[in-house]
Amino acid sequence: MLINSEEYCAMFEVEEKLWWYKILHEKVISEINSFANGNKEIKILDAGCGTGGLLLKLQDAAYKNIQGFDFNDDAVAFSKSRGLNVQKLDITHLQRVFEKESFDVIVSDDVLYQFEDEVIEKTISSIVDIIKPNGVFITNNNAFEIFRGTHDIAVGSKKRFVLKDFKAYLSQIKAVSISKHHYWSLFLSPLILVVRLIQKLQLKLNLVDLENIKSDVEMPSEFMNNLFYNICKFERKILKKSPFGSSLFLVIKKEK
Repeated sequence: MLINSEEYCAMFEVEEKLWWYKILHEKVISEINSFANGNKEIKILDAGCGTGGLLLKLQDAAYKNIQGFDFNDDAVAFSKSRGLNVQKLDITHLQRVFEKESFDVIVSDDVLYQFEDEVIEKTISSIVDIIKPNGVFITNNNAFEIFRGTHDIAVGSKKRFVLKDFKAYLSQIKAVSISKHHYWSLFLSPLILVVRLIQKLQLKLNLVDLENIKSDVEMPSEFMNNLFYNICKFERKILKKSPFGSSLFLVIKKEK
């Protein structure tokens, strides 16, 4: 599990303004709004909430029954400093923590990459168990091995995903289906790919200090931050689905 205190501190500092987090949170809240259809009383769980940025956005959107958890002490402390209902839990051991069919919506963004396939499948199964019938599981995950770089090392990523991975996980779980999916950001993929290829070259040439490696979670200039944000917004506006991108966003529905 990701236990680097500096990474959580970096996340806490930029989570409300970095283009990537802003776009991701907008995607999640848009799906929750569509599901809720105006009902602000639905029960929402952020499984692996980090420093609480999404929970803050949900709070701002007037959702009342929201809570989260994270395995990392620093993440929990940062979230609680924001006045959020967050506890320390291990996402791979949710059995007996929550009652079955407790939540209308569960969100888990960029958490599953820490585990091997067998653990991921069991974790998704346990998440589905605590979702109400007709409820949804919303999850964003890093995509395509070609994008692997120093960021993956810094955050402890064991794998990057494609759609068929999730189809395989869900094939072993009853009464669930992928209702929506898309990769993003297609338009920024060339730039991201160049950065990651440079990182791979640096790793190969032993030019990276592995003891002090950092993720890509940092603020660019205000101009570049706004540019990246607006590019992603434009992509989202004109493309319902994208065949490629460094992240994979899914909405998984639990049937009756």
